[in-house]
Amino acid sequence: MYVILTRNQCNFCDSAKALLDGAEERYVTYNVQDYKNVWLLSLMKKASLTTVPQVFSPEGDLIGGYTELKENLTRGR
Repeated sequence: MYVILTRNQCNFCDSAKALLDGAEERYVTYNVQDYKNVWLLSLMKKASLTTVPQVFSPEGDLIGGYTELKENLTRGR
């Protein structure tokens, strides 16, 4: 299952989710603006991740943002 770090009103986040929906891939999202997920901001900072979405593969590897996810899914087909 993919993991997507998102925020509110993020077009690239919505597009990343739409890509995974279109590929019929399962995913879970964590919105960094949700008070329950604020801890993710410190992890992102330590990993020098400054933008969302941040997409992780089912194996736990960082794919990157929307563009990298699109390339990754295209290569996989």
